Amino acid sequence: MKLLYFDYCALIILVALIFTSIVRGMTRGRVNKCFINLLIVSGVSTIADIISVLLDGNPAIPRAFRYLANSSYLLIHNASTPLYFYYLLVLTDTEFKLKKIKRVFYFAPLCVVLLITISNPFTKLLFYFNEEHLYTRGPLFFVLYISAALYVFNIFYTTVVYGKTLDRKSLVAIASLLPLMIVAVVVQFINPNLLLEMFSNALSLFLCSALVNRPEDILDTDTGLSNKRACMSNLTRCINNGKPSELILINITNYKLLENIVGYEGMVTILRRISGRFLSTNRVNNYFSEMFYMGDGMFCLEMDYRKFSKTNYIAHFLNDLLSVPLDFSGMELNIDAITCVARCPEDIENVESLIAFQKDLGSSYFTGEVVFASELYAGSHYDLIRQVDSIIENAINNRSFEVYYQPIYSIREDRFNSAEALIRLYDEHFGFISPEFFIPAAEKSGAIHRIGAFVLEEVCSFINSPEFETLGVDYIEVNLSAAQCMRNDLYKEVLTIMRKYNVDSTRINLEITETAAACSQDSLIENMKKLESRGISFSLDDFGTGYSNMDRVSSMNFNIIKLDKSFVNVQRNIRRDIVLDNTVRMIKSLGMKIVVEGVENAEILQRFADLRCDYIQGFFFSKPLPKSEFITYVKRQNNR
Repeated sequence: MKLLYFDYCALIILVALIFTSIVRGMTRGRVNKCFINLLIVSGVSTIADIISVLLDGNPAIPRAFRYLANSSYLLIHNASTPLYFYYLLVLTDTEFKLKKIKRVFYFAPLCVVLLITISNPFTKLLFYFNEEHLYTRGPLFFVLYISAALYVFNIFYTTVVYGKTLDRKSLVAIASLLPLMIVAVVVQFINPNLLLEMFSNALSLFLCSALVNRPEDILDTDTGLSNKRACMSNLTRCINNGKPSELILINITNYKLLENIVGYEGMVTILRRISGRFLSTNRVNNYFSEMFYMGDGMFCLEMDYRKFSKTNYIAHFLNDLLSVPLDFSGMELNIDAITCVARCPEDIENVESLIAFQKDLGSSYFTGEVVFASELYAGSHYDLIRQVDSIIENAINNRSFEVYYQPIYSIREDRFNSAEALIRLYDEHFGFISPEFFIPAAEKSGAIHRIGAFVLEEVCSFINSPEFETLGVDYIEVNLSAAQCMRNDLYKEVLTIMRKYNVDSTRINLEITETAAACSQDSLIENMKKLESRGISFSLDDFGTGYSNMDRVSSMNFNIIKLDKSFVNVQRNIRRDIVLDNTVRMIKSLGMKIVVEGVENAEILQRFADLRCDYIQGFFFSKPLPKSEFITYVKRQNNR
């Protein structure tokens, strides 16, 4: 007698998985939809198995009903294995490899099973009912196992070849499917009364639900779309598998402004409504295989590879859709957006280039338009974005960076008593590359540490040279980036380089931006203490750029505060003059000296001289100069 206990357990597990999948939001995206379908087919198959067993051996039940029940179970159950295979193809993003010829082979075993099953009531080749009305396997029953074996082989092959595109948890879950399925099939083949197949099937799906389909890892809770992490994984798989992709990138350029108007919760509501527009667009025709929210008002929509011909149409449709104002709490809010069509790998080579490109796409120049990455990349600016890491690496290896020096004038001493060292990069192809561009790229890649060491070495070498002694310059200011300030061993590198060139500690002043001081206080304070104990002084750069915190200024031992050029450029009025006067008075009362940056004319110079500021830096005296020009200029001015 067949034991149904395992089937009952399987059904409970499958019903629970279907319920939790819906509750957890696992209903969007190709992978989730395929998994839900797999759960439903497995659940129906289990129910069909239970019904067919209950009907077997009961002469009161018409034979036609028993044939129908068993045939339904075999058809549905044998559809589970190819559906498993298809789920794996979607999971590894290799579904596109099922070309027309391969698609025929994919469906061929299932079609053979379908043909044998439908004709079985007449041929009795698959199964039949004996004189005791008991279910009996026919001579072609082994065809079902051959069909399943072909799909299992394909599952094994796909796992071995493309499993590297999955994370470790997903790979473990998929790899466990095969032994569970094979053991259950073998046991049930040997002992038909022990119904283990559906139970092993349910266990396999439970593992997939627990380790693979984890919405908490890939869903953005604000929009209900897949998140940035899911996008990065998806794009990496596409590239590794050689899958062509077309992306529609949408940036809300007034995202910050809208957030300031409606607040965080209001912005979440707006994002959900925008996401709802995308989902409704996709609901009927399934244009997108995946939809991602990248954060900060940026969306990435991946076109289904079968709908590439519709990409341009959909991009313009969505752009028009976003141009319709949103009604929010009685306000009409305009969504300013840029829509860009990009192809992978032609336009987007890797995850890093996607993120860099989409962030750079935020130029308001393109707002309201549909643009194409291929056209944008035709400009040298986007070539530079793609190649910036290799340009920086080559510059480091070839020592083609150059240190410039901008003189700093002492009002009290009436001479140039110091200078700021500034890194410059000139590329043979792109020409001069702004530090505002390559410094953030270097911080992201980690190259900033080697650049920082290069600058300090160049400065120390210069200070130790005979030319420096003739200038009358007391010290050189060297900038530290936020990434450098986070290093616990920064002080060791600084002291090692200074000892190498026998540079006195009074000759170096280290500049720290307000951003770095705000982001890495613990490491920074520790480094400052150790360097101060060796006589090295510090400046706080860019004071007044938005991170100003007087508690931080007073708690850290800065010798110099550098007022940002925003203090210089603002139009004068009574209120601003009061703020400036009190800011200068407060800094001076703390015993710190003041450098004013961005001074471009004599009027501004006199204004800050009257406020008893100490030093002036700006184009009024000199722009940053190459070392040789700096030596000539300062020597002439200080010896005039």
